[in-house]
Amino acid sequence: MASLEVGKQEPRAAQASSYARLILFITVFIDLLGFGIVIPLLPMFATRLGISFVGIGAIMAVYSLAQLVFAPILGRISDRIGRRPVIMLGLLGSSVGYLIYGLAGSFAGLFLSRALHGACAATISTAQAYIADTTDESNRARGMGMIGAAFGLGFVIGPAIGGLLGRNDLRIPGFFAAALTFANLIFAALRLPESHQPEPDARIDASVIVAPIRDLPRQLFTHHLARLFSICFLTTFALAAFETTFAIMIPVVYGYGATGIGTLLAFTGLMQALTQGYLLGKVVKRIGEKKVLSLGIILLAIGLAPLANMPTPSTLLLALALLSIGYGFASPAIASIISKQTERALEGEALGINQSASSTARILGPLVGGAALWLGASAPYVGGAAVALMAFILARGLEES
Repeated sequence: MASLEVGKQEPRAAQASSYARLILFITVFIDLLGFGIVIPLLPMFATRLGISFVGIGAIMAVYSLAQLVFAPILGRISDRIGRRPVIMLGLLGSSVGYLIYGLAGSFAGLFLSRALHGACAATISTAQAYIADTTDESNRARGMGMIGAAFGLGFVIGPAIGGLLGRNDLRIPGFFAAALTFANLIFAALRLPESHQPEPDARIDASVIVAPIRDLPRQLFTHHLARLFSICFLTTFALAAFETTFAIMIPVVYGYGATGIGTLLAFTGLMQALTQGYLLGKVVKRIGEKKVLSLGIILLAIGLAPLANMPTPSTLLLALALLSIGYGFASPAIASIISKQTERALEGEALGINQSASSTARILGPLVGGAALWLGASAPYVGGAAVALMAFILARGLEES
């Protein structure tokens, strides 16, 4: 009778976990949809406010800097008090950040808005920890891919909505995103269940905030997962250099204007969403996460290296597809492996450190990629492929361990 009772409960638990992941996917997607609505218009809005190129660079960089600092803090907090409060705090902060964007009339307003968004985006690692809480090991990578799929879809649909809303006033997308994200907060408050049992008598004191910042440099280099953090840094560095220089390179090399660039970027977002939402789980089941990680990094390198030298539009699309599929494989595979090699009570913190590694790459990658353009149109992509190959060597070491 006992075994029969367990058999009755397991499908219910699986259904509850599937429902929780669906609600999380909707929550993350709507959050990133708001992000996609606003962010592509930010440089244009800043220019109209009379902000210099240096100021725009600072506004863009502070997002990753805030994410770097807050990811391990929020990850540790989610380990103590649960994932749900941290995710909802991120949604509330994002909504306020978009409102500040819509009201901004100077550098200070946009800088504050972007910093707040970066701190709130640090909850992505908490969403990954939520996935780890609600999946078994055989479905972990597929679950992590849901977060990436939400990213991809948000960046396909969001810019199109933002473009329509911002035709007459670039503030309107900010106000719309604020309302959308606040509605998302209400949805999460009503529908998103908790996935992680809070610690008994858990409280947030100064050490929870100070220790992750103080320990971060040491954790990145001496943590037992430091190899995985390094792989995350290198792959994200290569991708960030691509993202920063792509819109500069494409008009010069291929002659496409804003519409063409938008279409190509939408294609990459769609390919990444399809990869992480559909293809990833099937491939992981066949060859395992560590081999998927190595495969993804190689595809990323192959797609990047010739990107500025493709002879036809179809081959350019092929290169973009390869790099999108490659990163779509690699990123969730890293998160899945980290979650499996970490104690459940520390998953949020470990994934937060990994996000800090990614944020560091998103600070340095654009700087190096932009500087590399002075060496020629191909330099950021050949260099990015070389960096990806360094990550591949580290990933191959994981397979042997």
